[in-house]
Amino acid sequence: MKMNINPYIIITVVIISAAITTIMMNSGKPENVASPEETEEVPVVLPTATATPTSTPEVVATTCPTTLGNLMLINPNFTVSEDWIAARANELINITEKYGINEGNVYNGVPRMMPEAAEHLNEMLTAYTAETGGTMTTRSCFRARGTSCGRLCYATGTSDHHTGLTCDLVDDQYGDTLDTDYLETHKDWQWLKANSYKYGFIDRFPEEWAGGPMSEPINVDENGTTGLYETWHYRYVGVEAATEIATGKYNNGKYDSLEHYLKMRGFLINLLGPASC
Repeated sequence: MKMNINPYIIITVVIISAAITTIMMNSGKPENVASPEETEEVPVVLPTATATPTSTPEVVATTCPTTLGNLMLINPNFTVSEDWIAARANELINITEKYGINEGNVYNGVPRMMPEAAEHLNEMLTAYTAETGGTMTTRSCFRARGTSCGRLCYATGTSDHHTGLTCDLVDDQYGDTLDTDYLETHKDWQWLKANSYKYGFIDRFPEEWAGGPMSEPINVDENGTTGLYETWHYRYVGVEAATEIATGKYNNGKYDSLEHYLKMRGFLINLLGPASC
């Protein structure tokens, strides 16, 4: 027997079935669970950023120490060209004009230095006058040419005077003679040895680093000897480095040389150096 099924009945059955299925699927859902749209947003807590502490510049070893700023090294093992010296001269200031610091020997010309070094030199000489009543003047600062008067002098391209960071100093009461034998009577040089580091200066050529008597051939070796002994030659390196050198931080508590200091700090690969840089 053929049956005729009303299509509206089929549609109604389908709708009812779907409704029953939906009711069964939702029957186990807790009533207090919110829909995704209603879920309270939980704030994300990010790590607090902390400032990186300021530290000293990274030590980078070099074979050309003229790149070391106030710590630059010029000596017979690390020489500079006349072009380098001429370029350096253009960076200097007249310290007589700027600070009233006079050159005691007219044959040396106008004393000139790098601006930062000149400022600290003025502070140091002002302190010297305040403490002792004396007046210290220069006996040669920057030199474009070397000298050839024996062990105590360096040829052009090898002199610390090319740096623009150095001056030979003496109190006017002692005259123009620069002789290490007079150290015992020179209160000015004794004061400098004891106090110069406070202003960023060091005794550039201390006796203990000379590498032997001045009567012997010059000795600038891989251990940090300077080859010279000069009680009047003071070099600016900055207060931090000067303090470490004067107190022997890298030399068992004894006065250091600039060469040895640079080696121990890791700034120089080899103190015997290249021929030039």
